[in-house]
Amino acid sequence: MRFGWVVIMAFIASFKMAQAGDISLISLHGASQHNGSKVWSGKFRAPNGLDYNASDFYKSRKPEFSATGIFMLDGNKRISWLLPVSLDAGYDAQLYQAKPLASLGMGAAITLSRHSVLSLRIDNVLVAGGDVSERPCYDGYRRRYHCGSGLAWTDFERIDVDRRGRLAVPAFYARYVTRFSF
Repeated sequence: MRFGWVVIMAFIASFKMAQAGDISLISLHGASQHNGSKVWSGKFRAPNGLDYNASDFYKSRKPEFSATGIFMLDGNKRISWLLPVSLDAGYDAQLYQAKPLASLGMGAAITLSRHSVLSLRIDNVLVAGGDVSERPCYDGYRRRYHCGSGLAWTDFERIDVDRRGRLAVPAFYARYVTRFSF
């Protein structure tokens, strides 16, 4: 339900920005894959040296979708404001679940001269959703282990494994563009 509220708030913010000045969509990318977190492959080598393939436990049971876009709000002749937006539908597999994710960023495109622009942007400043939960596999002796890494479940729980994907991690971008015309 939180995901729905974030989407509604993003639309309200976009509407308010559109009233303040001209707003345009300058970039839009979509993919039929999950980008909100890093899903395990399910293939690992056990401590005894044997290779295992538990990838079926990590196959998604629902369609995957993610999208990123950048809105531009014209400020004045020199500065235009940027609003990067990202959405991910989540992931649902037998042993790995990730909640839907929405994120917002901020930035500016600064006109330096008639032929040059400097763009500064931070993506994913505000992130809602994207929580990841995992469940263990069991061996023949009913011992829990992690199917994605082959580690004993108690060892896996103690290590800090960052499974956040590129849509959940803040990222800074700077771009200088020079246009040539004859």
